[in-house]
Amino acid sequence: MKKLVYTVGCILIGFVLATSTSAFADTVKSLIGKKVTGEYTIIVNGEKLADKGAIIDGKANVPVRAISESLGADIKVSGKTITVTSDQNEGTPVSSEPTSTNPSKPATGGNKYLGDSKASLEELKYSIENKKLKPVIEGRKAILAEIEILKTSGMNGEPAPGLVSKEKQLAEYDAMIADATEELRLVNEALAAIK
Repeated sequence: MKKLVYTVGCILIGFVLATSTSAFADTVKSLIGKKVTGEYTIIVNGEKLADKGAIIDGKANVPVRAISESLGADIKVSGKTITVTSDQNEGTPVSSEPTSTNPSKPATGGNKYLGDSKASLEELKYSIENKKLKPVIEGRKAILAEIEILKTSGMNGEPAPGLVSKEKQLAEYDAMIADATEELRLVNEALAAIK
């Protein structure tokens, strides 16, 4: 009789565990077992990260820690929650759209930074110079060096493989430098208006 009670008890416990685990697993949207269909190189502010991004189940996934560290943000992991905090002010723009950084005032004179506080402008200036412009200029120098090597390595008057893509990449870097330089000019103009 004891064997029968133990056997029935074990079967019931097994059944409860199996169904609760299955129900719990259905609620968790996990990437475990999903197929990686692609890989991306990640460039943040002109700087190539060592970690790669991946396409998993049709969605782009990026390494949060590597990106947050390259942007100067703090990352904390607590349980199953990842919290990323940036020391930048909310609303600090990184695009070159002609809008104001202060939602309570319209853009004036084509300069979206006019009327912003001196502290936020100085912080933005530092960010543009050191986190945006400097890495892009360094990346451009590296691409330029690679182009020079590829130009000398061509055979029979044919361009070396990869030369065209490197020249395209150089043009992209030039465009990023031009955008950042214009943004820096607007910030400096807004700072001069304060003084």
